Amino acid sequence: MAGALLYVPDAESAALASTVVAGRPLALRAAVAAARAGATVIGIPAGLRTARLERLIGRTRDLRGRVRWLDGAGSALEVAGRGALFLPASTLLDARTLGPLLADPPEAAGAVLTEAGAPVLLLTSEAARQFAPAVGAGRPLGAELARHVAATRPKPLSAAGLCLVVRDAGDVAEAERLLYAGLGTDNDTGVDQYLHRRASRWITRALVRTPATPNQVSGLSLVIGLGAVWCFWHGTAASAAGGVLAYALACIVDHSDGELARLTFQESRFGAHLDWAIDTVIHSGLVLAMAIGSGRGWAHLVIGLVGASGVALSALFARYLPREIAVGETVGGALKNMGNRDLFYALLLVFVALRAALPAALPILALVVALGSQSYWVACVGRIRRSRSSTR
Repeated sequence: MAGALLYVPDAESAALASTVVAGRPLALRAAVAAARAGATVIGIPAGLRTARLERLIGRTRDLRGRVRWLDGAGSALEVAGRGALFLPASTLLDARTLGPLLADPPEAAGAVLTEAGAPVLLLTSEAARQFAPAVGAGRPLGAELARHVAATRPKPLSAAGLCLVVRDAGDVAEAERLLYAGLGTDNDTGVDQYLHRRASRWITRALVRTPATPNQVSGLSLVIGLGAVWCFWHGTAASAAGGVLAYALACIVDHSDGELARLTFQESRFGAHLDWAIDTVIHSGLVLAMAIGSGRGWAHLVIGLVGASGVALSALFARYLPREIAVGETVGGALKNMGNRDLFYALLLVFVALRAALPAALPILALVVALGSQSYWVACVGRIRRSRSSTR
C-alpha cells in the first residue's frame, strides 16, 4: 500500500495548512483523509510541525503510529518507497475522495484528481522519489507537480467527496460550510433534517472550539432526556408539553455529539454504544412515564414496564441483529421508526393533546403503546426462527 506525502503547494500554503476549519487544522484533515483511504504511512514536512498539530495527531486514533515528520530527503524517500499519494497540505479532502486513488496499484503515469486546483496525485515509486526530497525540505511543489501532470498525463479521476483548495479567508468559510453541510446521516428522518440538524449545527459550531468530548455531550443529552421523562411522569398537560420541548432539546444535543465526533475525528465504538444506550434509556423512560402519567395504581405501572421493556428489546434487536430483522412493512417495522423519532414525536404530542382534552383516554393510549412496542422484537424472533428452520 502506498504512503502519503503532504506537500506545500506555494509560499502561502504553509500558513493555510495550520488554519483551523471546524475545530481541526487543514493539515490534520488531509492526513486523516489519507489514513482512512488506506495510506499506511503519512509524511508531513517538519516545517508544518506545531505543538497543537502534534498534540492533535497524538489524540487522533487513525493517525497513531502512521505519521512521519519529514526533516530531510531521507525521511521523505522512505515514505515514497512503494509509491506515494501527494496531497496539498492546505486542501480540504476526505476518504471518499482519496479512496479511488489508493484502490489499485498506480499505473505507469499515476493518477490525479481532475477537480483539484493543486495536484492531488498518486505516483509510482520511481516518480515519487523524484519529488520526495522537495517535500522533505518543505519547498513549494505545486508548480512542479502541475508541470509533471501536464507532461505525463496521469489517469484522471473525479472526486467522489470533498476536494477544495483553500487559498484565502473565503475558501476557509466555504470549507466550513461544506463540512457542516455534510454532517447528516442516511438514517436522518424529516424531523432530523428540518429541526434537529438545523439546531444541532449551531451547538456543534460552539463545541468544536472547546475541549468538550462527544461522550460528555452524550451525557448532557441523557440529563436533558431524563428531564423530559420527569415532565411526563408528573402527568399534567403543561408539564407534558414541557417534556416534548425537553425531548426535542435532548435530540438536538444527541445529534450534536455525533457531529462533534465526526468533525474532530473522535468516533469510537464505545461512543456509538453509549449513544445507543442513552437513546434507549430515554425512549423507554418516556414510555414508562406516559403510562404512570396516565393514572395512578399498579395497573399503570405494569403497563408502563411492559411498554418500556418492549422499546428496549426492539432497540436491542434492531441494533445487534440487523440482517435477520428485516420484518418489512409491518407494525413492528413501523415501530422501529420510533428510534428515528418521527413516530415518537407523534406519540408524545397525542399524549399532550389527550391530557389536555380527554384524560380518560390516556390509559387506552398507554395500553396500545405497551402492546405495540412488543410487536417489533416479536416479529424479529419469528423471522429468526423461520430463517433457522429453512436452513435445516
